[in-house]
Amino acid sequence: MGKCIAIIPARGGSKGIPRKNIKLLNGKPLIYYSIKAAQQSKLLSSYFVSTEDEEIKDIARTFGAPIIDRPIELAGDSISTFAVLQHAWEVLGEETEVIVCLQPTSPLRKSKHIDEAVSLLSPEINTVVGVCKDKRYCWELKSELGEPAFEDRKPRQKMSSKFAENGSIYVCRTTVFKENDDKLGMGISSKGGIKLYEMSEKHSIEIDSLIDFKYLELLLNEG
Repeated sequence: MGKCIAIIPARGGSKGIPRKNIKLLNGKPLIYYSIKAAQQSKLLSSYFVSTEDEEIKDIARTFGAPIIDRPIELAGDSISTFAVLQHAWEVLGEETEVIVCLQPTSPLRKSKHIDEAVSLLSPEINTVVGVCKDKRYCWELKSELGEPAFEDRKPRQKMSSKFAENGSIYVCRTTVFKENDDKLGMGISSKGGIKLYEMSEKHSIEIDSLIDFKYLELLLNEG
């Protein structure tokens, strides 16, 4: 395998939780946990924080992270993660063979998860997606009325396993960037398929709200 580079995307304009990527979690900026995981990985050639925000750059550098200067036009609410990774790839150059996306909102993801996910790449597999089991009964809204999105209501123990993206980790060969134009380049590739990397419910926790911050602080203090 050629160069395997992690990108930690961290824009400054989060609206749900203002300044989310550098909000303190158990005394450390949220972005610290992804930087630490990347630093401890055995399979990453290097890692970078992609951001347009000067304060985030300064904090990331404090923890030893190199920076990719993201253009301000790639820092808006409607910009896809795929576009951010594509920009990083263009900056890093063609010699980068694999890009790993580590979103700061998954602070319980560890270096072992990075290495295990990267190890799943093979000649038949171009993309690896972090997931967790999901046995909830999901519903859809159609014409303002609820409609079940499941075929049959069974005891949870007997439900077939379905998996939800946990947002924690995406591993993608850069050849896929050339062939697809969707979020994270994860469309069906003519040169390889997609592998699911299953993670525990705990390690799949993603921060979306202030309640998530409080819950994660409790988990981190438990060790």
